[in-house]
Amino acid sequence: MNSLRQDPGQADRETPWRRFVRANIVPRVLVILVGVPLLVLAALRGGLVFRMLIGVLILQGLREFTAMTAAKGYGPCKPLSLAVGLACAWAGASSGSHLPLVLAVAIVLVMIVELFRREIRHPIVITGNTILGALYVGWLGSFIVQLRELPSPPGAGYDLGLRALGLMAAITWACDTFAYLVGVAVGSRPLLERVSPRKSLEGALGGVLGAVAAGVTASATFAPFISLAQGALIGLAGSVLAQAGDLVES
Repeated sequence: MNSLRQDPGQADRETPWRRFVRANIVPRVLVILVGVPLLVLAALRGGLVFRMLIGVLILQGLREFTAMTAAKGYGPCKPLSLAVGLACAWAGASSGSHLPLVLAVAIVLVMIVELFRREIRHPIVITGNTILGALYVGWLGSFIVQLRELPSPPGAGYDLGLRALGLMAAITWACDTFAYLVGVAVGSRPLLERVSPRKSLEGALGGVLGAVAAGVTASATFAPFISLAQGALIGLAGSVLAQAGDLVES
């Protein structure tokens, strides 16, 4: 009978390998195998194809944001929220001069829609959530298009927008991957427990180191328009922003 008793500290002594087995790693692998090739092909093509793919990703992000706010009881009108978000993305991907007009129209439309709801609950919060989702997902997402369409300097001999996009993707991927792997393997101290208990300080440091290494590697290979020091600084800044974004979402 004693052999059947489980040591209370057994879970705390879980090996890194068991953590990897228990971790939800299959969806991540599928995203890499399917999503990454599509993104690469669209980025190489550029133009309308790339804009359409980013639009689809922004639309999915808006749907997730709407679902999160709805789960808390502050969900906006879904069709209107998606439309406003895509409109902000379009305004951002263009010159950006139409964004104030889009926001003004959106605020008026959201308040009108709230008037005709069967049950009026927290209209100000719902209006704020609609605009927040449109800006956070739609407008910020449009900068990916702007990055891809950066004009190359005369005589550069390479596509600046494509390589700048590759730099951003490499830093983001390295940060996410190293933070995940280090956190699963040796993570023990919570980074910000009240916000996201599963994120660890060790994982965050791993993400920073991975992003800095990616920035330096990119500078030495396919991103000659930045120095090694600039690559390290961009990697550091990208890692901090990426992980802060994850915490804010949590």
